[in-house]
Amino acid sequence: MTDLPATCLRLTLDAHALIEQWIGQPDAPDDALAELLSGFAPGFTMITTDGQRLAGDALPALFAGLRGARPGLKIGIDEMAVRHADAASVLLSYRERHAWRNGATQRRATVLFTAGADGPPLWAHLHETWA
Repeated sequence: MTDLPATCLRLTLDAHALIEQWIGQPDAPDDALAELLSGFAPGFTMITTDGQRLAGDALPALFAGLRGARPGLKIGIDEMAVRHADAASVLLSYRERHAWRNGATQRRATVLFTAGADGPPLWAHLHETWA
């Protein structure tokens, strides 16, 4: 039996490593985006830092436009905490820090993972707010 909360913590770090690569490197390989997007559930939803609702089907276009947008981007994740876990889902919170050549931001996020039918847990919902 796998440890679902530990798996979701690892998936959070892995996704941000892919985001860092995709947004921080103008020559990021195409498969980095494909790998990133494969971690989101078909019905994924997101509340962005400015309060917009974003459906999962908007993610490919959103990320496609961000390839290499912040050269040298580094993303740090800390303050990770499991807020709820059961056999089918995990709710995590964390702080996310972005730093690049011309700036820096930080946000707090809460993510809901749902257990995948035949694979790893998937990102089902993400809510971010500026910190």
